[in-house]
Amino acid sequence: MKIKQFIQRLFGSKQRKPSSGGTSANPSEKMQKMMAMLSATREEELTCDEVFALLDQFTELAAQGEDVAKLMPLVQHHLDMCDDCREEYKVLKSILYGAA
Repeated sequence: MKIKQFIQRLFGSKQRKPSSGGTSANPSEKMQKMMAMLSATREEELTCDEVFALLDQFTELAAQGEDVAKLMPLVQHHLDMCDDCREEYKVLKSILYGAA
């Protein structure tokens, strides 16, 4: 059974979005978030360290108007999944746009 099928069977076909708060989520919401992340994993993934090494380049390309999701899809996927790396990206982006 594929992970997505397992998730759908476990939580039903319509998943509720987890709350946006970090620590206020109840255990069921945390489990749903974890299972959703597991279902979105790919065979090839980047670690936080690998994304951090590419984040400057990714941010500069985005600032130039490039389609970074197509140019660096593994970085984009990781940012979609990882709150910590996404926060780093937001900070870099605000610095870059603030300097422009």
